[in-house]
Amino acid sequence: MKLNKILLFLTTIIITLTGCEKYDFDQNLPTIEGTEWILVSGRVYTQNLTTGEKLYYDHFDSGKTTSNLDVFGGSPVDIDILESGVSSWYFYDNTFIVNNLNEYRYNTQGSGTRKQYTIYGIQPYGTSRNVEVIDFTDDVMTIKVYESNESHNGDNYHYFSTLTFVRVGYSCTGCGVSPIPGYEYSGTIPTILEPVPGHLQLNGTSWVITRYDNGITPVYPNDTINFVSGVSYDINGLDPNTYSLSNNTGNNLYNLTLYECITFNGNYSGQVGLSFIDGGELNNLTMNGIFGTSGSINVWMERIN
Repeated sequence: MKLNKILLFLTTIIITLTGCEKYDFDQNLPTIEGTEWILVSGRVYTQNLTTGEKLYYDHFDSGKTTSNLDVFGGSPVDIDILESGVSSWYFYDNTFIVNNLNEYRYNTQGSGTRKQYTIYGIQPYGTSRNVEVIDFTDDVMTIKVYESNESHNGDNYHYFSTLTFVRVGYSCTGCGVSPIPGYEYSGTIPTILEPVPGHLQLNGTSWVITRYDNGITPVYPNDTINFVSGVSYDINGLDPNTYSLSNNTGNNLYNLTLYECITFNGNYSGQVGLSFIDGGELNNLTMNGIFGTSGSINVWMERIN
């Protein structure tokens, strides 16, 4: 009986010591981070929610090297604009860089091959994109992105894209993953660009305010006004504020209204035709003071992008 108690005691000690043993977990998990990735191919998968038809398309072919993640309307967001062999993505330390130009932040969930990414603060709308890693090696990465619901030609669609990238300096033919079962191949996705509504046509453009006349006094500020969304602008990258471009009922003119514009020191509104946007010049536009701003000014602007 005494021997049994001693054996039980020793067994308890061994289990306790074993339970306290320290394990070193492998921290060298595979990751897409720290590598510059170049886009080489892509597919878009569509489901017509009205008819149930499920089709998939290539984003590119030998005669089409550009595409857009918003396949029904086109998106001006840089991450959504695709060019085979040119578009580049880079993830590192919660910073995402697209095309070696614009930087955004990202969050992650999971680890290793299951880590997923949410890129946020994407201009010009401050939107986000969820990136699901489907498969990757040291040289090739395939992701799922831009899962969306949209109406087109009277039907409702659910769609998403898969994009395949290779490590910069690496080349391959036909690399990536197999098509998702259940979708019928339908060729290369056509470029479908629906007209941009008039009130959004300044979105994404930048202009230099070359001159304005306050009474008989000309002023030459050379400030840059950036229309960063359909409702907001900034001056020289600073001092963000709001604007509107609204249609006048019964004619083709629009009211361009700038609120709290530091260049003009007030709130001003004037009537324009949309042709000036493509023309790239706004000459001698009369803008009247509103909301506590008195008088009027005449404005000259030149488009720079």
